[in-house]
Amino acid sequence: MAHDLREQQLVSTDKLALRKLCDKAGVDAFVKEVMVERIIRKESAAGRFARPTLEMNEPEVPAPAKKGDMVETLLANEAKRKKELEVKKQQEDAVANKMKELRAMSVEELKKLLVSKGHEAVGKKGDMVEALFAVGEHEDAVAARKSELTAMGADELKKSLSSKGLEAGKKSDMVEVLLAHEAKTRVDLRTYSLKVGEVLAKMREELESKTGAELKELCTSKSLKAGLTKEDRIDRLLEEAAKDGEVDKVLAVMSRDARKELLLSMETSALEQLCDETGADPLVKEVLVERLLAHESEVGFATAEDDSQPAAKKARASKK
Repeated sequence: MAHDLREQQLVSTDKLALRKLCDKAGVDAFVKEVMVERIIRKESAAGRFARPTLEMNEPEVPAPAKKGDMVETLLANEAKRKKELEVKKQQEDAVANKMKELRAMSVEELKKLLVSKGHEAVGKKGDMVEALFAVGEHEDAVAARKSELTAMGADELKKSLSSKGLEAGKKSDMVEVLLAHEAKTRVDLRTYSLKVGEVLAKMREELESKTGAELKELCTSKSLKAGLTKEDRIDRLLEEAAKDGEVDKVLAVMSRDARKELLLSMETSALEQLCDETGADPLVKEVLVERLLAHESEVGFATAEDDSQPAAKKARASKK
C-alpha cells in the first residue's frame, strides 16, 4: 500500500524534481542509450547526416519588363552582355599572365611559395605551377566572396547566419564567421564526394557479382533501359543510385552509426551537455520513478523531505 502511494506520488512529480531526488540519493538518472538516440534524432533533424550544401547569396532576379520598357530592357541586356564579355576577356588575360608568371619562376621559388601558403611542395615543376594557380584562384574567390559579404547589410548577414544556425555579432565578425563556415562546408563537400565514390565502388562490386538477367531485372524495376551489355546495366544502376538519393541514404546510415558509436563512448556528463545544446530530453520519467522506488525500497526515502511537495506541506512537516 505504502509502495503504491509512493509510486503515485513520484509519478505525479515532474521530471526535474525527480532528477533532483535522484541526485540527492545518488541514483543514476540517465539511460545513456536513450540520451544517444535522442541526440542523434535531433542532429538528424538539423541535417547533420545529410549531404553538405553550400548556400550562396544569389543575385536578385529583375522583374519582367513592361511593354513600354522593352526597348530599354533590350539595350540594358545588350550592355550587360558586352560587359560580361569584357570581364571574361579580362579574366582570361589574367589567367594567362598568372600562368606565365608562375612558369617563369624557378623550382625552388615555386617550392617556397607553396610551403608559404601551407601546401606541400611535391611533383614536377608543372605540377607545382598548377597547384599554385589553383591556390591563387581559391584565394581570389575567397577575397571576392569577402567583398560580397562586406557589401551586404547587417540585417541580411544576420539572416544568413541564422539560416545556418550561426550566431550573429559585429558585422566584421559575421563576415568572418560566414567565410569560415563556407570554407568548412567546402571541405565537407570534398570529403563527402570521396565517400560517395567509395560507396559506388562497393555497389559496383556487388552488381558485378550478379548475372546479366538479374541486372536486367533490376533495371526494369527502376524503369531504366536495360541496355545490351552487363557493363551498361551496371553503369545505369549506379548512375540512378547516385541520382535518386540511394547513395545519400547509405552514407547517412554510416554516418549515424559512427556518431552513435562515438556518443556511446562519451561520459554521461558530456552527453547531458549535448542534450542541452540540441534540445534533446535526457530524462525518462518511468526510469526515474522505477530507480527511485528500487532505491527507496532498500534504504528508505531519497531525502528527508520530498522536494516535489508544496512549501506549505514542508512547513507543516517541519513543525512536527
